[in-house]
Amino acid sequence: MKTNIKPLLAIMVCVLMVYSACRKVDNAPVSSQTTNTDVLGGQIAVNLAQSLAGNFGGVNVMGGVDSASLAGQHHAAAIYPLCGLFTDSLVNYNWNLGDTVKAHTGGNLTFFFNCNNGKPNGYTAYDSLATTKTTRYGSSECYVKQYYTIKCLDDNHLFVGVDGDIYFYSLITDLCGCQSITNANYVLSGLKVDLTTKDILSGTATFKAYGKGWFLTGTIVFLGNHMADVTINGKTFRINVITGECNCGIR
Repeated sequence: MKTNIKPLLAIMVCVLMVYSACRKVDNAPVSSQTTNTDVLGGQIAVNLAQSLAGNFGGVNVMGGVDSASLAGQHHAAAIYPLCGLFTDSLVNYNWNLGDTVKAHTGGNLTFFFNCNNGKPNGYTAYDSLATTKTTRYGSSECYVKQYYTIKCLDDNHLFVGVDGDIYFYSLITDLCGCQSITNANYVLSGLKVDLTTKDILSGTATFKAYGKGWFLTGTIVFLGNHMADVTINGKTFRINVITGECNCGIR
């Protein structure tokens, strides 16, 4: 497990999450289905896989339990250095990209390592990060909140189980005042992760995602080999969770 603050990548991924066209804000989800569900389903699966890999900032589940990098963090450990509560609650980072992009990332990260016989065999992690960006073309906001419970599944700590939930919110505003909003919630259940290949072998995630003019709910079933079946409105799409490519012959 590693903490991983990547504000630029977080902004880029949040931009990819915004599927709806530029239109005035309406905060109420609408149940019309005019979206390209295979494309959106692919992006939903990719966003989840990237979140588990720490690409939104925060916890990198793919780093495992034994590779923690906790320099400078406080702990209350009696038997083993990782047993106890670790907190970094003052993330406050300003950054620029060239002369035109100004951004800020802030929030908090909290970890609690679960131990067996004085040695860590998993952890509970919570992170809440917000990134704002302004450019010559407008502004964007992205908020990510993640809660994970991770448990080692073998004595060598090569496989972990993951349960938890993730919430995303993004808002993009252009110079004309037009705005695009995306909200997404995931609930993770029984994910099995191979830390050697960085692959989600099995498990499910339910999701709800909506923006202006669209509202989708569905299920992601992980298959291994970086593939997953995404089911939306009774239709199933086989998705590569790294590229988002859809095998749309699967129904």
